[in-house]
Amino acid sequence: MAEESSTLSQVFQKAESLYLGLQQSALPSNSDGYQATVNDSIRGFLRAVDMVRQLCLFSENEFVEDIGAKDLRFLLTEYYLGELFLKRTGDDRLSYLDQSKLHFDHFLHQCESHDILTPQDKKHLEQVTTDAPRDAATRRADKIARFKREKDMQSRIEEFNKILGTTSSSYDGELSTEMEEKYRDFVQLHIQYAIFQTMEQLVGIQQELPMLKKMVERKNASGSTDGRAAGRSQEDMQEARVDDSRIYNATGPLMDAQGKLLRPFVITNQRRELMQGVFRPGHSLPTMTIDEYLQQEVERGNVLSGGTDPKKPEVDDNDEEAVDAETLKARAWDDFKDENPKGWGNRGGRHG
Repeated sequence: MAEESSTLSQVFQKAESLYLGLQQSALPSNSDGYQATVNDSIRGFLRAVDMVRQLCLFSENEFVEDIGAKDLRFLLTEYYLGELFLKRTGDDRLSYLDQSKLHFDHFLHQCESHDILTPQDKKHLEQVTTDAPRDAATRRADKIARFKREKDMQSRIEEFNKILGTTSSSYDGELSTEMEEKYRDFVQLHIQYAIFQTMEQLVGIQQELPMLKKMVERKNASGSTDGRAAGRSQEDMQEARVDDSRIYNATGPLMDAQGKLLRPFVITNQRRELMQGVFRPGHSLPTMTIDEYLQQEVERGNVLSGGTDPKKPEVDDNDEEAVDAETLKARAWDDFKDENPKGWGNRGGRHG
């Protein structure tokens, strides 16, 4: 009876407290205690959704400025439900994803109706829903920008939490004019962060849903096959099974008088290949000659031809300048050899 007489604010605050407790919980996500809290929080938010509809709290033609500061937080109800259905575990994962996506879509629709979605969010939402092709540099820049934006929102929420003395979006105390403006900014920041997280979760759901659907199709197909196999009588299965005691009797008969298989066998028409495999040498035979290998390396450009030293250009005897230059070069080289005897640079060649 106490729960039935609770106000919308009390129902929402209790469900939100359960949700925030899950964020800090050390229990495994598949444990009974964790899943019980998930279900309790879901029931609370579903009741909050019904109460919001009964009270006609939001109108499609209202802008965010027309909604009261304390009523704004109830827009987060659909977002919390989307997050909670993702936390459910069990065999019906596909159904949980569908329900989560439904609540996320409803939350974004509400935000768009009340003019809360920013142009940046609308652009990203279009890219997410249409899977528009983008180059790697653009994707990386968007990812870095969104990461910085997420960190900025988290730090601002923590600052508001210190100012308002709360860890959730709820605040039931009296609000002065100045405090009401701060609280409105605080709730709007919560909603912006929820929009950010919703679009990130939708990307994951969009990637996971096709895989789960394929798994369900394969499971159904294998289930029908198993059902046909189970329909066969035990006697038929026994007759089809090869006798284990005779399975290694390779020299005995292949079948008995009733046509029952006595040992495994291989049907093949590759008799010549089997014979060649039996009488082949123990080592691997070459697949090409040395000449073929060298020709292949030449075609690949791995073999140098014509030596490694480039030919010295011959000097034209009629070109006096070239002849003089060559003569001066030869004299300089002779002078260098006279001034630097062979072995002079070696440590062992130094005496005295």
